[in-house]
Amino acid sequence: MAGTAVLLLMALTLNEGDASISSTSVNCLIINLEYINCTWTAQGIQEVNYTFHRLERSTYTECPSYLLQNELTVGCRLPYTSTLKFNRFHTRLAWDKSSSELEQIIDLRHLVKLDPPHHLRLEMREGESNPELWLHWSVSCPSTCVESQVRYRKQGSNCWKETLPIEGYSFIPPFFSPDDIYRFQVRIRVPEQCVQSKYWSEWSTPAVWGSKPRSIIAGFHPRRLGPAAYWLTLAVVVLALIG
Repeated sequence: MAGTAVLLLMALTLNEGDASISSTSVNCLIINLEYINCTWTAQGIQEVNYTFHRLERSTYTECPSYLLQNELTVGCRLPYTSTLKFNRFHTRLAWDKSSSELEQIIDLRHLVKLDPPHHLRLEMREGESNPELWLHWSVSCPSTCVESQVRYRKQGSNCWKETLPIEGYSFIPPFFSPDDIYRFQVRIRVPEQCVQSKYWSEWSTPAVWGSKPRSIIAGFHPRRLGPAAYWLTLAVVVLALIG
């Protein structure tokens, strides 16, 4: 009787594992063109450890680095090469106590998420008729095939203005008023000419323009002044900074 109970418990456990893997799906995302994260989610609470393999040169190889949550495998981190993005990505998810396996073929071409831009910089330049505010930023992804989007708003407004996707790493806001305070953020993605990604990066850390000392320095051109005016203006700038 006890042996029958043990066999029944084992059968129920196996059936639960089979049911769990049948309701599981694998999702992969290329992160910043540096590595691939594949994660799996099941309906309900995951209670077993899965093993993950990908097809490489006609052979399935196991995940080199698992992602864990509550001591259970919930994902895999894989090294990225540019050829992976344009080839079918074959995956296999299995549970060692069950004969069931989940195989998927994933198209990675549109599944890229870049890290947000960093080192946002603001500077005032003299334009043809009025001063121009320039926003510059840097990106960390190992590719020059990137498009950007800028959003900005004036202090006191809850409405962000967003640009269309732009090339390059700089932007001049239209209708800029030097006396107002502005907040800028930038995000990036892989553009259409390099197989457009479905995902934008997160928005960058904001850059703010509008503090008085910063405005003075940004528009300060000392070599255009005479010697006396130069030293007087420099003293005013220094006092503004320390005051």
